[in-house]
Amino acid sequence: MSAEMTLALTLFTVGFAIVLLGMGALVAYYGSKKTRNAGFGFILLGAIAFWYWNSQSLAGGAWAEVVMMDSLLAVAGGFAGAIVGVIIFLVAIIKS
Repeated sequence: MSAEMTLALTLFTVGFAIVLLGMGALVAYYGSKKTRNAGFGFILLGAIAFWYWNSQSLAGGAWAEVVMMDSLLAVAGGFAGAIVGVIIFLVAIIKS
């Protein structure tokens, strides 16, 4: 895998995990009984995503070779991860 793709996937995973942890904490604290369970599920899924990112980032330093202009693709990957996390959050809230 190219260094740019590795960085994009890294930022996607981190963005996804941050959104799930944040939204999960809000839902677990403010939600009703049904949505609190979904909030705890989001927190668990966010923690798993962070664990996956941590285990993959320690495996190799391929993304350290990427120049600044090429990392714009990675920023787009990070935003895509955040958007996916928010969509999952909204679907769970709407369904409950």
